[in-house]
Amino acid sequence: GGGSDGGGAASTGKAAAGKAAGGAGTGSGGLVSELISPLALPAPSVAVLAGCHHLMLVDGELLGDPMDKAAVGAVGWSYALEGLCVSRAPSRRGSLRLLQRFAFASSLKRSSTVVEVESLDGAAPPPQQRLRALCKGAPETVRELLGRVPEGYDAAYLHHAQQGKRVLALAYKMLPQLQPQEARSLSREAVESELTFAGFLVLHCPAKSESAGVLAALSSSSHGLQMITGDQMLTAAHAAAQLRLITKPPLLLAALPPTEGAVGGGAAGTALRWESFGGGGSGGGEEVTEPFESSGAAMRRLAERYALCCDGAGFEALQRLGLLASALPHVSVLARMAPDQKELALSELKRAGITTLMCGDGTNDVGALKRSAVGVALVNATLV
Repeated sequence: GGGSDGGGAASTGKAAAGKAAGGAGTGSGGLVSELISPLALPAPSVAVLAGCHHLMLVDGELLGDPMDKAAVGAVGWSYALEGLCVSRAPSRRGSLRLLQRFAFASSLKRSSTVVEVESLDGAAPPPQQRLRALCKGAPETVRELLGRVPEGYDAAYLHHAQQGKRVLALAYKMLPQLQPQEARSLSREAVESELTFAGFLVLHCPAKSESAGVLAALSSSSHGLQMITGDQMLTAAHAAAQLRLITKPPLLLAALPPTEGAVGGGAAGTALRWESFGGGGSGGGEEVTEPFESSGAAMRRLAERYALCCDGAGFEALQRLGLLASALPHVSVLARMAPDQKELALSELKRAGITTLMCGDGTNDVGALKRSAVGVALVNATLV
């Protein structure tokens, strides 16, 4: 049988060492990748971490994403009352009110809020800086929303993702011409445009102590192992290598312009190829490319030498070509997968005659859990 293990299900779910890299004011030489203590961040970055989240209080208990909790706490702030965030640190007292929230959407890979900053670093901001749009999300997504992309942006976040860290981009903009009531009615498109970069949030989510042993036991008992996750590919490949879910050099299925496609796979091979990408601890090695051949037998032979990896874009390309059922049994890591793609992946594995056990956490895995022969949902009762 085949075993499918979501990336989040193998981690502790506790986001630790939440630090920022390449924060505001890094100078003209481009971003730096060194980590900065959250308590030393400039005020605009602090405001994003303190005010861009979807935490809530229910019967006095703080509920929400563990990464949001870690980010807010890391800068010394707390969600004190419904809609009010405060910092009581003597040197950095502050408060802000949440006027509007746009929830995280897997298809958008970001969330945003509109806030009114009452005080920051112990002082009230100028009137034109009280209302702000705040955004937090996948670096490649937030990049498209920035008014100006700083030099070294991609290198800075990829540096940390390659080490297995979860990286989120932070951004904001002032809303000087609006009144609070007007800010409450802004559309998501208006909020998430022409943003100013405020740094990267780098989160360390260690693997559960029992994960490696469980995966080893499954592997030694004739189960195939596959990671399906919404995380960035470099982060996922690093975690898979640390857990020994993959032990061979990883190759990523890359969708290419038709004129650059690999030769040898007929219509299916004209726009795809396998290539090395520095994942799984293989950074710095010799660059490898392999032609894409559409037959299951060819992919099985390739999987004997490499750990095959596929992101959401590659998955979509395989879907268009009708090759999911033949390709997926040979892929070890599926990353940047949307919830509907996770569900489709389990359906296609079933169509390929594979019996699956899906272990997942969070709402993004519900569809895939239902499609698997055995679904194991890991739920923290405090988050329900």
